[in-house]
Amino acid sequence: MQIKKRFYAAFLVVLLTASSLLIFICLNLLSTNQNNPLVPVPDDANWVLRLDAESFVKKEVYNTLFADKDDAFILKVRELIDKNFNGESDKKSLRIEPQEDIVLYGIDRNNKSYLLIAVQTRDAAAFSENITAYCKSNQAGKASGRCGLFIQQVKGKKNRTELEKVLADILNQPFKELKKAASEKNEFIALNVRKLPSKSGFSTMNLSIQHQDKSINLEGEITYPKKLHPSLKFGLKPEGVYVYSRFIPEALPDTLLNFLPDGLPHFKDIEGYAVDFKGTYLEDPKDSLPSIVGFLPTPVMNLIIQSKHVCKVEDLWKAFPESVRRPNLTLNFGNTVFHLKQLSSTTYFIGVDPNAIIPYSGNDVFFIKGHLEKSTKIYGSTFVTAFIENMGPVKAFNDFLNSSESIHIEIKPKNGDRYSINGKINFKQDKHPLHEMTKMVFSMPIFEQ
Repeated sequence: MQIKKRFYAAFLVVLLTASSLLIFICLNLLSTNQNNPLVPVPDDANWVLRLDAESFVKKEVYNTLFADKDDAFILKVRELIDKNFNGESDKKSLRIEPQEDIVLYGIDRNNKSYLLIAVQTRDAAAFSENITAYCKSNQAGKASGRCGLFIQQVKGKKNRTELEKVLADILNQPFKELKKAASEKNEFIALNVRKLPSKSGFSTMNLSIQHQDKSINLEGEITYPKKLHPSLKFGLKPEGVYVYSRFIPEALPDTLLNFLPDGLPHFKDIEGYAVDFKGTYLEDPKDSLPSIVGFLPTPVMNLIIQSKHVCKVEDLWKAFPESVRRPNLTLNFGNTVFHLKQLSSTTYFIGVDPNAIIPYSGNDVFFIKGHLEKSTKIYGSTFVTAFIENMGPVKAFNDFLNSSESIHIEIKPKNGDRYSINGKINFKQDKHPLHEMTKMVFSMPIFEQ
């Protein structure tokens, strides 16, 4: 009896291994899809994103079956499939080709914004007939030839008739061939942004995202019409996520500097900055400073700012509430203590460790490097931080960042107002980039509905 059990167990192992190998061989040898997608993309599209589904699927199937052997993820995918396709539902198949590229793009029409998703279908009539069951009031879909097109209104007053007219107009436009990158690049996302928000300071961007065994690689180009300011003369010892930039978007005061007082010359006409970010401390509220759900989110960071105008760090210190001001130009928020230091007439430091300041003589334009997992670290009440960090989307994002080892992205001058983008996100030895990205995406709220 014992021999029979051992034989049966061995047989199951061999059977499962053989099945997995057969699936993998079929994906790699029997698939010969090299088609460039044909999609009706209008000339005034704001941005276009192409996902190379074949490259993604083949690599992810290999990772799931062989490298990671992620039973929990397989179970989650199975539950999603059972919930959405095998349950009691009147939704019929759209006959989508799963290994053909998926193309997303955004357009504006009559002060309304739309998201469009183009897929390849084996049966245009079935797609056009069955897509209605998948659509909400601000969504529609239809196929022409082999292209199935889904549209969703994302901004503006809803108008069903106008939505369907926009869809029909797009499908009647000439179809364009989107070129795939060379196979050796392993490109799985190609992004072309034709009109970036004016507050970003940039105008256009092309970006290629490629997968390797232990890294995600970035290659591309971006345009920045404004003139660059002089380099900083000071830098920081990197410990967290270190960002250096001479690109200054108009929205910077609303993002990086939103925890600092408004209306000071210290934050007007900024020429460059360097910041080393190591997480966020949830402090008790302080006077007029902004609080969120009963806490004052205080960045644990070191920051150097170079301004066009002369600025005194004493004035910045005095702008904070008296309850947090301490002698020697320090600010005490409870667990986080900031030190302020004048570095030159137009350059100052605010941060948790003034010993992190170092001389700098480089001519870099922009770079980001360090350890991404530190950027989402939350300090404070154990109960509150544990609650936040274990919220579905937050946990999924943190798990992805924790699977990475390091990041290094650089933007360098190329020609005129054009700059090249090159970078790499390295992953830990036992992690596989595409699989970690897939787990994060499948944990988004849209898949829980």
